[in-house]
Amino acid sequence: METFSGQCRICNSSDWEIIYRGPIRTGKFGEYSIKEHNIWKCKNCKVGFLNRTPLNYEESDYQEKVIGANSPDLFYSLNDWKQADKLRILGTGDLRDKVVADIGCAAGSFLDVVKGFAKKTIAVEPNLIFNKELLKKGHTTYKYCNECVHEWKGKVDIAVSFTVIEHIEDPLQFLNEIRLLLKPNGYLLISTPNVDDWLIEFLAGIYDKFYYRYVHTWYFGSESIRFISNQAGFKKTEIFFNQSYDISNALHWIRDHSPTGIGKFGLLKNLDASYKHLVESKGMSDFVYARLKINNRLRK
Repeated sequence: METFSGQCRICNSSDWEIIYRGPIRTGKFGEYSIKEHNIWKCKNCKVGFLNRTPLNYEESDYQEKVIGANSPDLFYSLNDWKQADKLRILGTGDLRDKVVADIGCAAGSFLDVVKGFAKKTIAVEPNLIFNKELLKKGHTTYKYCNECVHEWKGKVDIAVSFTVIEHIEDPLQFLNEIRLLLKPNGYLLISTPNVDDWLIEFLAGIYDKFYYRYVHTWYFGSESIRFISNQAGFKKTEIFFNQSYDISNALHWIRDHSPTGIGKFGLLKNLDASYKHLVESKGMSDFVYARLKINNRLRK
């Protein structure tokens, strides 16, 4: 039985088990590793972990591995439609005249949407092409979170970080740095692909090698998010399960073993609400969100 003796960067445990062994996605759909990889799960904090060489977020080939090309236009086409779910979970009523920071914002789809509400939009993104795009659109821009702490420590009302924490080499340090930016009554909203996504188990050997990716170091569910939030000094964590892709996409996965996006089979459109409610209520949606608060008091 193969073992991994390294310490977990979240809880320092050395007690691991393998939850997946096989090829993993190296780029867009259809691009898989030739060699098998192990995905380890820490038995203490329940996070999944891929042991691999750290990646350089600033290099163009990093975005090629993530979305297929180092292109703001491609990023917009893949992500603009996802902003509705983020706004629904965040709530636009809390954005007016606030300082909003998006950590790991890529080309800035979310910040573009909220810029009209917010008093200030802060963009943190290491990719150089995306960084220039953000500056051009008027966002106050930094490459890394620790670069803006000296100016924005304790001044940010709302921080968001969507599908970023799974990429970070040290997610505990990442959350600590964001926490320093927040006002005492501020909060952070994060999202990540859900390691408890129902398709991982249902289509074992098919969907799992698509889900596990070379660019994702970490794999979180609600339990591990609560653990790391507490470790990072947040006092309250609220979990939200969100099914982003519709029942049409799930059925195409089952039939064709490939993703198709959304709305590809209109006959079942009326079932989407029931499907999403079901998997979200079971904690088995494709994404999990968490609102992390510094204190237990509600915002006024």
